[in-house]
Amino acid sequence: MDLVIFSFLVPILAGIFAFRLDGKRADALLVGASGFSLLTITYSLITFTPRHVVLAEVDNFGEVYGLIVDDISLPIAFVVSLVGFLFMLYSIDYLSPQNRERPVREGKGRFHGWMLIFLGSTLGFLFSSSMLQMLVFFELMSLACWGVVSFYGTKEAIRAAYKALLMPNFGALVGLYSAFALAYLKTHDLSLLSLSSLPQDVKLLVFLGTMIAAFTKSAQFPLYSWLPDAMEAPTPASAFLHGAAMIEMGVFLLARVVQFMNPIPKTGGFIMLFLLAITLLITTIAYPMQKDAKRLLAYSTMAEAAVMYSGVLFAIFGSGLGIKLAMFQIFTHAFVKGLGFLTAGTFSYSLGTLNMGKIKVGGLVGTVWMLSLFGLAGAPPFGIFFSKALLLRSGVQIGGICWGIVLLILLDSTVFFVVSALRVRDMLGGEDLKVTGLMRGVIAILAVLAVIAPALGYKLIVGW
Repeated sequence: MDLVIFSFLVPILAGIFAFRLDGKRADALLVGASGFSLLTITYSLITFTPRHVVLAEVDNFGEVYGLIVDDISLPIAFVVSLVGFLFMLYSIDYLSPQNRERPVREGKGRFHGWMLIFLGSTLGFLFSSSMLQMLVFFELMSLACWGVVSFYGTKEAIRAAYKALLMPNFGALVGLYSAFALAYLKTHDLSLLSLSSLPQDVKLLVFLGTMIAAFTKSAQFPLYSWLPDAMEAPTPASAFLHGAAMIEMGVFLLARVVQFMNPIPKTGGFIMLFLLAITLLITTIAYPMQKDAKRLLAYSTMAEAAVMYSGVLFAIFGSGLGIKLAMFQIFTHAFVKGLGFLTAGTFSYSLGTLNMGKIKVGGLVGTVWMLSLFGLAGAPPFGIFFSKALLLRSGVQIGGICWGIVLLILLDSTVFFVVSALRVRDMLGGEDLKVTGLMRGVIAILAVLAVIAPALGYKLIVGW
């Protein structure tokens, strides 16, 4: 049996057991299962061999269960397992009675269980080789997202959790189920590889249906409001949701379908460009109005997802590197976005607030907060500078209507940088925050990874 199977089965099974635990036993299971997943993926990456493994075929349905381990799925699985492991380490001390904003005295096993299921379903989604598999893990991710967002049990958290469950599932029902059903009716095969045999007019319909599901998963216009509200989740869950799970998996879903269906009719690209443009305009307008640190990061996630989608867009318009550049953006974004969220988590942990107007901070935490915001805007030396630069260059080379998305990305990044600079100016000048050594260590590791990410992920572009 292929080793990567255990990378997602172990955390899912461990997550189910974690619900019955609490305290240090829940912490130990969390570290053990997520660490095992990371080691498994790392070993698979070191010994990488591209492969398509068919594990189950059924008459009249073709391949229903299997694995595609290639130079896209495995590197993204590596970054998901790596940052997931770090976020979960951070959560051990973050979910404690010492947290001034949201003290936690019991129930860690429930949170750890949902996080492990979130990790496992994300990895299972990445390696899926059939449409049925993708649907199952797509829904399991949404369920886990509901679990972590609702964790605190407040009225606001429960409302946000159901919104985070229902809106992406609405997109799935309207878009993904319809797209995959249509594809199956034409091919009588659930394998993703069968998408290449679809007629062009059917490809357009399958693409548009998948785009609806992917865009709701990634909080793109028009169904995006669930994401800022989902900030009711504990910060480690917010970091995973934004840095390596739901948002990025929407991009991966659409990229995977385009990868196997190419060429896509250009009409699909024009519709996609229009929706991305509106999303970027919304985030550009929203930045100056945000006072909550996590909500500012949430709107930046919407914009960064639009940047990732621009790589898929460029692939539709003829860029041979478009999908790989989108994956490179996912790779570099995960570390700096995680850094931003976990640094914001120190505000709630130590100060009891995320209101940037009430925060004065200095030292390591203040410096890292400033650098993470500037890094998200695309400033060097963080990795997003390089992935954004390559994507913008690709758009310029294609020219034509793609110039519009290039200019909007530049506008969004500029406004985010200016807003961040103004916020940081008012926030700096205080003392370094008192957090545990584990939390500080995770933040320091993420800061290093955010800088060296381009070196780690460059093979996504040149070939693994």
